Amino acid sequence: MAKYRNKVEFFAPKTTDTRLQKSIGVDLPFNEESGIFRKTYVDVQQVIANLKNLLSTTKGDRYMLPEFGTELKFILFENITSEEEIYNRIRAEISDAISYWMPYVGIRSIEVDTNITSDGRVLEPDHAIFVDLNLYISYLNIYLPVKLFISETGNVSITEATNE
Repeated sequence: MAKYRNKVEFFAPKTTDTRLQKSIGVDLPFNEESGIFRKTYVDVQQVIANLKNLLSTTKGDRYMLPEFGTELKFILFENITSEEEIYNRIRAEISDAISYWMPYVGIRSIEVDTNITSDGRVLEPDHAIFVDLNLYISYLNIYLPVKLFISETGNVSITEATNE
């Protein structure tokens, strides 16, 4: 017979002692100084780890799952003809990936900023893309603001946004 998790555990663990909690996944980046994988104990942490994994992976990198991931790294180095075109490509890439691979996460809004001037030049940092995602985790009934930064080298970093 299957056991179901208590709904209280979705929002916060009952204790802060991780030795007494049951982990639900692995956090990113994988390696810790001790060489042991960091574990996640709260669903929101696991959603962020899954999002990092999805958006940081390039399509074709995952063995047996060639469609897993996004083309965000390649969009950065394409010829930019208009701001609206690049914004739409980034929005479509992110929303398609999240809706297919993470159907339990809804997208409220995607704001893209490429720092493009009126004459087509990119301001500092060179060739960088900033994305503000406002997500909705349906089974937790919470909103999750996330910041995404794609650097000029193609590295993708994702962090939970703070209210500052």
